[in-house]
Amino acid sequence: MEHTNLKKNMIWNAVGNLIYLGCQWLITVLVAHPRLGSFGEAGLLSVAMSMSATFQTLANFGIRNFQVSDIENKYTNDCYVFFRIVTCGTALLSCIAVSLISGYRSEQLLCIFLFMLFRTAEAFSDVLHGIAQKNDRLDIAGKSFAIKGIGLLICFLGGFVLFDRLALGLLAMTLFSCASTLTYDLWATRKLERFRFINTDRTWLTLAKETLPLCIYLFLSSALVMLPRLILERKTDGASLGIYASIFAPATLIQSAMGYIYNPFAQAFAQCRAKNDRRGFLLLAGKIILAIAFLAAVMIAAALLGGDFALKLLFGEAILPYTHLLIPILVAIAAVSVLGFLCMLAIVLRAFLPLLASCAIGFALCVAVTSPMIDAWDLNGTSYSLILSALVTCLILTVGILKKLFLQSKKN
Repeated sequence: MEHTNLKKNMIWNAVGNLIYLGCQWLITVLVAHPRLGSFGEAGLLSVAMSMSATFQTLANFGIRNFQVSDIENKYTNDCYVFFRIVTCGTALLSCIAVSLISGYRSEQLLCIFLFMLFRTAEAFSDVLHGIAQKNDRLDIAGKSFAIKGIGLLICFLGGFVLFDRLALGLLAMTLFSCASTLTYDLWATRKLERFRFINTDRTWLTLAKETLPLCIYLFLSSALVMLPRLILERKTDGASLGIYASIFAPATLIQSAMGYIYNPFAQAFAQCRAKNDRRGFLLLAGKIILAIAFLAAVMIAAALLGGDFALKLLFGEAILPYTHLLIPILVAIAAVSVLGFLCMLAIVLRAFLPLLASCAIGFALCVAVTSPMIDAWDLNGTSYSLILSALVTCLILTVGILKKLFLQSKKN
């Protein structure tokens, strides 16, 4: 029965997320398509996505895997939900403040605000999906993503195409996301477990203190991925960023697909930890790493065979001088996906110090090498810096995870 539920959860989660991310990818394609938008508007959308993504880490606080692997129920659902309300509000205000300080004005500022509001709605959905996953109902998250994906695409096109303005498309998309979160997500989750939106015993403060390293890690790891594109935007024009972002967008589907491989296993790793089953932990981790490597190899082979044709079909002949960007982007996404899996393992093991240290070193390396690499290899330098930073972070984190795992087993 347990195996059947896991299989059902993985299928629903994968299908729902593929629909959701496929529709979001279509939005980035349509914005860059010459008949509907331009590479300039694609660059504006990329700025809004990159800027808001950094603060989405504050909204999520990095505690989804912590929440799901809390099999001892150290914290209540009331605590997790109220804490997410606090973090979402803080993230939204912080994003607006930093955008103003950074010099964004007018249309850029409006698009950043709207996309950040969209991300806060998704962050609140995330804590509800965590409750569902702990109740072995990750299929609820998959169904939610399927509904949202189609709805977001329709609403965005309604605003963007009919009124020929990116901000109106983002506004329609954001309103639909908020409505979907407050109806289906909330309704489906509260059928499983009742919870309140207020945490009266203030355990959320203890949760905040314990998981602060996770927020810092998530900020650093997210910034590591987003920083090269933000530096590219500062060093080049908006059209160059739009071209890079347009090619990068399909690759994010691969990263998400790899996430579907390992995210449903967070509880399985937590159970191995609780049982002190080091061998089972390592065997499962090895299988997942092989699955990620296989999927990455298949995608890179497909890109080598038909990448130029696919990009031309999507973006027209104007993209052909830039198709050489695709393979380095795919390699970067594969490295980031492995890093994401290792971060999940570190959270399950509560190896917060290695997690923080590795991500801090990776981020510092990214800051140091991105600009020189862009100068040396132009747009491809953005991908090369991400590959190098992610691989160094993976290496350091792997050592920390193994040390934590063996020390924990020895202690037990």
